[in-house]
Amino acid sequence: MPNNTINIPYSDLASSAIIQKLGYFIFLRKDNILQLQMHNSFYVELNDAISILDCIIKLSNGNKYPLLVNYADDNLFSSETREHIAKHTLTKADALVGTSLALRIIGNFYLKINKPIRPTRMFADEDSAIKWLNTFA
Repeated sequence: MPNNTINIPYSDLASSAIIQKLGYFIFLRKDNILQLQMHNSFYVELNDAISILDCIIKLSNGNKYPLLVNYADDNLFSSETREHIAKHTLTKADALVGTSLALRIIGNFYLKINKPIRPTRMFADEDSAIKWLNTFA
C-alpha cells in the first residue's frame, strides 16, 4: 500500500492552517505571505485553479496578501487555467518560483500572453521571490 503522507517542510512558517489538496498545499506564512506549494506531476486544470482561489479567500479572511508559488519542475497548466488565474484580484502580487527551463518558459509565456492584472514575476529561487514580495507587504 503506498504511503500517502505528505511531508510539509514549511509547517514551522505557517500562521494559519495548512490546506492540503490533491496536487498542492497552501497556507498563510508568519510573514503575511501566502504560500502555494505544487506537488510533482500535477497538471493544473480550471477546477483546480478555482479551488486554489477558494483556498486563498478562506486563508485571507478578507485581506490581500502577496502570494509565493513554488512549482515542481514538471507542473503544467491548461490554457483556461492560465486565463482564469491571470484575472483574479485576491492577492497583492504573485511571485512564481520555478527552476526548470520548461517551467520558466511556461511562466514567461503566461506573463507575456495572459498578462496578469496584478504585479507578477518569475524567479529562479525562493529567497529572491520573498524579497520582492516583501515590497508589497
